[in-house]
Amino acid sequence: MKEEIDREVVIEDYNTDGRIELTVMVEKDTSVEEWKSNSTATVYIRILDINDNVPTFAHRYYNGTILENSPKSIPVTMDYPEDILAFDLDAFENGTFELTIDGDDGMFYVQPSMIVNSGTIYVRVQDPLKLNYQVLPEVTFTVVATETETVEKWSSNTTVHIQLIDTNDNFPQWLDGSYNVSVLEGVSSGTSVSKVEATDADSGDYGIVYYYIFGSGATQFDMSETTGLMTVAGELDRESVDFYFLTVEARDDKGMGNRNSTTLEVHILDINDNEPIFGSDYYEEFIKEDKNAKPTFRRPFIVDATDADLPPNSDISYYIVTAEYEIITDGNFTINISTGEILTRTPIDFESMDPDTQDSVSPWYRHFELIVMAIDHGIPPLNSTTSVTIYVEDVNDNAPIFESEFYNGTILETDDSGTYITTVKATDADPTLYNSLISYRIVGAGIDKFEVGEKDGNLFVGVGANLDIEQTHTTLYSLNVMAYDDGTPRLSGSTIINITVIDVNNKWPEFNDSIYDAVVVEKSSLMEFIVQTFATDPDETHLLRYRVKSYDEGRDESNTVIIDNAIFDTWFDIDESDGTMFVNDTMVDRELVENIRMTVEVEDVNAVSPWLPQLATAKVYLTVLDINDNPPKFDEDFYTTSVQENIPEQTLLMIIRASDPDKGLNGTVRYKIVEEDDSQWQALVAMDNVTGSGRKIVIDSKTGELRVNGMIDYDCHLCEWINITVMAYDLGTPPLNSTVPIYIAVEDMNDNYPVIWNLPAAVKIWENATLGSEVYLINATDLDSGEFGRIGFKVDDSNSRSFTFEDVESGILLVGAALDRETVASYKVYIEAKDNYLSEFGPSLSISSTLDIVLLDVNDNAPIFDDTIALPFRIKETHDNGSLVGTVSATDADEPNTPNSQVIYYILQDEGNATDYFFIPNEAVGSIRSKSPLIGLYGIYTIVVIAQDLGEPPLNSNLTVTIYVEDVNLNYPVWHYPPTPLANESIRLMEKTLPGETVALVYATDDVDHGVNAEIYYQIADTLDGKYFTISRNNNNNTATIYTQERLLAYSDKKHYNFEVDALDCPGCSDSLQTRTAMRVYAISETAGDPQFDRESADEPYFERREHEEPFKVTLGSLPPAFYEDPEVVSEICYYIVGGDEKSEFGLNVLDEGKEVSLLQEEELDREAIENYELVVKATNCLVVPPGQAWDVDDDSLLLVRVHVVDINDQPVIFSKSNYSAGVTTSSTVNDVVTDQIRASTIDLFPHNIMEYRIVPDSWDNSLNYDYWAEEKRDPFTINNNTGVLLLNHNPRPDASGIFKFVVEARDPPVDLGPHTATADVWVYMLSSNNQVEFVLAMTKDEFRDKEDLFIEILEDVTQATAKVDEVTNYVDEANVVSDIYISVFVHFVQDNEIVPVLTILDIFDENEASLSPLYQEFNVYKIQDRSPRRPPVAKDGQAFVLALIIVSVILPIVIIVLLCIWCKEVKKYKRKLRAANAMAFGSRESGLNKISVPNTNQYAYEGSNPIWLENFDNNAFESDAVVKETDSDANSQNSLDMNTVGTKVSPIHKFDKVPVDDIMGITADHVTLRNNLNQLYDSRSYEKNDGDLDRFQTPTLPTSYL
Repeated sequence: MKEEIDREVVIEDYNTDGRIELTVMVEKDTSVEEWKSNSTATVYIRILDINDNVPTFAHRYYNGTILENSPKSIPVTMDYPEDILAFDLDAFENGTFELTIDGDDGMFYVQPSMIVNSGTIYVRVQDPLKLNYQVLPEVTFTVVATETETVEKWSSNTTVHIQLIDTNDNFPQWLDGSYNVSVLEGVSSGTSVSKVEATDADSGDYGIVYYYIFGSGATQFDMSETTGLMTVAGELDRESVDFYFLTVEARDDKGMGNRNSTTLEVHILDINDNEPIFGSDYYEEFIKEDKNAKPTFRRPFIVDATDADLPPNSDISYYIVTAEYEIITDGNFTINISTGEILTRTPIDFESMDPDTQDSVSPWYRHFELIVMAIDHGIPPLNSTTSVTIYVEDVNDNAPIFESEFYNGTILETDDSGTYITTVKATDADPTLYNSLISYRIVGAGIDKFEVGEKDGNLFVGVGANLDIEQTHTTLYSLNVMAYDDGTPRLSGSTIINITVIDVNNKWPEFNDSIYDAVVVEKSSLMEFIVQTFATDPDETHLLRYRVKSYDEGRDESNTVIIDNAIFDTWFDIDESDGTMFVNDTMVDRELVENIRMTVEVEDVNAVSPWLPQLATAKVYLTVLDINDNPPKFDEDFYTTSVQENIPEQTLLMIIRASDPDKGLNGTVRYKIVEEDDSQWQALVAMDNVTGSGRKIVIDSKTGELRVNGMIDYDCHLCEWINITVMAYDLGTPPLNSTVPIYIAVEDMNDNYPVIWNLPAAVKIWENATLGSEVYLINATDLDSGEFGRIGFKVDDSNSRSFTFEDVESGILLVGAALDRETVASYKVYIEAKDNYLSEFGPSLSISSTLDIVLLDVNDNAPIFDDTIALPFRIKETHDNGSLVGTVSATDADEPNTPNSQVIYYILQDEGNATDYFFIPNEAVGSIRSKSPLIGLYGIYTIVVIAQDLGEPPLNSNLTVTIYVEDVNLNYPVWHYPPTPLANESIRLMEKTLPGETVALVYATDDVDHGVNAEIYYQIADTLDGKYFTISRNNNNNTATIYTQERLLAYSDKKHYNFEVDALDCPGCSDSLQTRTAMRVYAISETAGDPQFDRESADEPYFERREHEEPFKVTLGSLPPAFYEDPEVVSEICYYIVGGDEKSEFGLNVLDEGKEVSLLQEEELDREAIENYELVVKATNCLVVPPGQAWDVDDDSLLLVRVHVVDINDQPVIFSKSNYSAGVTTSSTVNDVVTDQIRASTIDLFPHNIMEYRIVPDSWDNSLNYDYWAEEKRDPFTINNNTGVLLLNHNPRPDASGIFKFVVEARDPPVDLGPHTATADVWVYMLSSNNQVEFVLAMTKDEFRDKEDLFIEILEDVTQATAKVDEVTNYVDEANVVSDIYISVFVHFVQDNEIVPVLTILDIFDENEASLSPLYQEFNVYKIQDRSPRRPPVAKDGQAFVLALIIVSVILPIVIIVLLCIWCKEVKKYKRKLRAANAMAFGSRESGLNKISVPNTNQYAYEGSNPIWLENFDNNAFESDAVVKETDSDANSQNSLDMNTVGTKVSPIHKFDKVPVDDIMGITADHVTLRNNLNQLYDSRSYEKNDGDLDRFQTPTLPTSYL
């Protein structure tokens, strides 16, 4: 071969089948020409193919179209290129490839599916149901060509784009299954009733829906064909027809295509147009009074009324009302709100009734006049009233009552008979004659001494009465006086008269004792009791007074008389009322006076004769007792002495003396030593080993002698001086004492060894103690003084390198070298203490002690894991929960049995992937256990185990542990289709189906297991009907397809086939698991069509269900079953909901092969989401599942089922705003409307949407307003319970200001889940006239209300304050003329809960004039000003009217003459006729005529503006008298209406401050005149053209065409 050979190039170049034909010539090589010869032979070389070509498509992209819903196997029409071509130039197997489709979701398949070398490919329909233009109008997929017989499996692809062509295959679908609406009777034509809406999934005209309405009463309504809006066309009268059942039809294709209908129920609602009617205009009844209990009528007293309306408009409530129709709830009577029965509410007292109601003919009757109102429950409610008179009969129910419960009288014991004492009086509340007639009498004791007048009640001393106190021994008489009336039964009352008899005082007092002996302790406290003197007086009216008459004598302790009594005459006093003697001075001192004698006197101050006192006297002998009030006193303030060491015992040191002035034991002195310095005494006691109470110094307790009591040693601690305190104390109670210090100096000797104090057996230090750190402070003492007590320290030589002293004398032992517990754990150190260690004053004394130093361990070694652990750990997924996985261990070199060497184990949570599955339950042992079951968690896991000691700080090390969890085949395959267990999945095939037909795709998985354990294969179970079927597992997934294996029998021979399919995992494994499911194949008769419903003989199914009613899953009821038209067909019937159940809220329960069917509710129903359902149920022969379908009245296989969801009160109440604000002027009065904007609503239906409003009682914020509550006792505002209109409930003060803040609550009826409530804050601002800004607008009230929000938005944006519209009225000018063109809008502004003053707002407007342009443009603002009171109309009294007539009569002729003169002058001046003024064009802006200056017009203003508010034209600027110079020229006259002359120029005199006139929108001076004339026009208010052609101007508003 000379070069590479390509078989495919050979075929193309030589047009052969791959063979090369060569002619080979052999020639004899000779130089002799004659000898030359040759011969040829043909050689055929076949080029063997190799797979070096890829299957290739002729084009990379194809386009095609097909009608939606095309039948199966219909080919797609390819637009460009026309055919799909594919080829592979390789031979035989190398050129064989299969064709598949990728990305079409099973819509299409390709034919042929396999090609050798080349072929044309057709795309055909596989699944017609997926060819839905509305779901997918176009589809793009890939056709793949893949070699099938080669190792390389070369492949290529091409893209196919198919456009679906829409057909009119969709019926209009109603958004609501049916419509149920309500409309009030009497509404006007054109009122909207309902809007129906249907959609059509088709495109173009096929998808546009038209609406038509049919049925009885359809003429009463109009329906828009295009929008579906239904309005009222005729008069609706509920009493005539209260319900319309209409049919609404939706059609597509311009009303000529598919159609679908639904029902529309229109309920005519009643309005409340009949008031209740009482059975009588007047009612009366009689009753007897009963003031203790509610009296009853002789028979039920009922007033009743009737109402011709329907409930609730005809439901009636009864109320007792005032003449102003205010409901009375606190009267004497009440009425049953429902039945109208009148009952007494309180006891009725005849006497409490108005006397004016007493009958003049029958005075024992008084009466009540009632007004009973009957109110129906309509909105608004209607009412009527009737009069009721109730006569009350008086009974004798009041007993006589005395004016006083007790009476008092006083007489002398010597008064005579007939003496007047007092008068009693009783009254009887009964007003009638006999019931109130009263008589008196005495009952019981005292009747023999006193008398009472029967009629007048006067009380006298009785005849022969003896009142002498000495004889009667009585000074008080209590009389029981009775009062009786003359009624039936006779009633009585009583009173008590207390009569006091006065005694005469004439006897002398007398002491019980003539002499009183008493004692008192000196220094007693004030008012201390001493003795009580007591005197008596036989008179009852005596009044005794005691006093000290004189201090007779005083003596001291030695019985010496005290010369000056003034020393003690203030020490004591006596209580003048009871004779008690008491201490009057705390300075009673026995040492001054010990015995006192005095005289006391008593006097009766109530004696009869004031000039003859009644007196008596007695003696008091008083002894003052001593108390211990003086402590002993030493002769000296302190004492000093000295003593030599070792002085003999009992040596006298000194004598101590003290004295006490008290008496007896109180003055007896004793001595003792007080141990003030306890440490000194302890040293003395320790030195001589003296125990108990032994002392070195003692004192004689009686004589005060101070002596030595033991050996005294200078060398003890603090023994250089002996300082003691001696106490002198007396023997009084309590004893008193004083002390004195005594200082004794002691001389010292040298005779003591050093002593090491409190040296411990061992000292512990940390092994990491630094060099120079303190080990221990050695304490040693020597009782000697000076150099003999000076001690030095030293460490033995063996430990001198490890430990040393800081210095010789300090005793501080330091670390001298680095320590290591692991090397040396403890030391024994010998320490020597030596006094006089410098040996300067004689020999030294020393002592040695041993100190053990133990080194404490420091945590300086981390745990180390055992390197012999066998990792990784392996377990199976069936590993028992909590069982051992593996164990790790570690050791720590620190001190054993201490926390430093104690190791704990735990898993680091932030590392590895298995902390949720494994744990170490016992931290002391490194055993790893499973935390939870590991089923299904096969795989490789890692955890990080920490080994940590318990030292401080803890040290640790870590180890990464790998755990293999191996999968175990534990899980059975799970059937996805058909589901298990044994669902008896039904499949339907035509009878006599041939072998090889697809029956079903089955699918099972084992998603929990892994690898081979999760592989699934299938088999048909060995059952009787299983022979008819076979199963084949599909490649690359776990699905399988069931095919028919034998031809099915005829329907008449076998109607269904039952068999089972097994799904097995882990094929070939010993632990393979299997799951079985049952299947049923139904045979369908070839003659069976679709079943149908008998809709004519059965009522249309209708169900009602309350929204949110539980249980949610419930059977609503049975549906009429369908049937086959051919009675010979007995095939099963299947039912499907094909329409009206978009949310799958309903289902069907089919029994007995379709002979019984019922409707199920599957989900919770919500009326607010869907109120009416129109479910379309389709009956089929079970061959295929039908697609969605709209209701078609002509399709007998369909059944329309209506479900109505009944509303309950379940929706919240919502206010239109969370905050409302309003303003009230101080000029407002009671019942004025404050605001009608408070609105709350709910989306529930009537009557659940009826709102009741109230002001929350405790919500008033009293801190923001003036002191209203101090003046008023009622709420400042009320709210209409039904409408929410807020009304003023008081007359504001003229100076009232501030804010009322409160909360309004709205609630719906208390039924179902109600009541629901909502609240909103309400702010009401008190406004005076200077709190409001007045905007005068050239528009109507309705026009303003339409744009009110924009008005407020502009104002709030400019002012940065909250604007509130308070009132909109017709404008009243300064002349008090009401305009019918302009309106006044009164606004107040609020900022930080304060009313912004009007002047502040006007200043803001001036500063932001440009920002107000939108306001001027949108609202035609005429003026803005503060609200000022209007001038009241002039009173037309007689005098003023006469005066006005006189003035008019005088002035009017003069004015007429002047006007005539002016008119004549002007007529001559203007040569052209006035009608030329009408030549101005009122057309478009482009008209040239519109550019001509015309006075009294507004042609240059921008749209919506008012010339008053042009930015650069200040209104005051045109009030100047010199705006324009007037000339004599007719053409230049500025006062003429004839100003259409072109080219006229006028020069204004006025100069504008901001912008020249001619720079603003082309405005010339003509407009200045125009403005001036407009101002005149405003003042004149009207103007008539003299030729009748010029319209009369009523307002300065100009035609729109001028703008």
